[in-house]
Amino acid sequence: MDIQRPALLASAALCVMHLQLYWASVRTQVALGRWSVDQGLPDMHCLLKHWASVYTGASVMCNRNSLEHRDPKCPPEAFDILTCIGNYHHGVMQLTNLGIDLLYDPGVMVSYLGPSSQTWYNVTEGDQIVWAWFLQDSVHNYARTPCLHYAWYNPINLDVYKFVRYNQVDFALYGTP
Repeated sequence: MDIQRPALLASAALCVMHLQLYWASVRTQVALGRWSVDQGLPDMHCLLKHWASVYTGASVMCNRNSLEHRDPKCPPEAFDILTCIGNYHHGVMQLTNLGIDLLYDPGVMVSYLGPSSQTWYNVTEGDQIVWAWFLQDSVHNYARTPCLHYAWYNPINLDVYKFVRYNQVDFALYGTP
């Protein structure tokens, strides 16, 4: 599978979710590209030119279960994005410290704050591949990308959604500690 399409999709999602973080990541990529030229590293410069994601790291996991974990190397305000593909049904992702279980079937993209969320997923049968996109704090620090703020929401916008209820398609279990 080509990595560029999932990379662009994850980048577009980050652009919608946290525009400031998206542009900070673009600045980081540009700074790394300039650094590679200044250091006389043409191979690295070529690789950076072909890296299609604003995320500084990617991982591909091919398994049915993951241990409960956090992403401690991610900036605290950064969103990780996980995208599932495969041939399976009834996958479940748990955000254990939030008490939320999500349906995690093929084609689902989940985003969460990496270092502050504990995640775990389970697929009982079939084949699952997960593309995990994340930001490395050390890369942003090295490129001297300015520290960002957490995503925030305008209270006026929240008032519009206070009557919205989630359905079973969105969450297998919602709000149960």
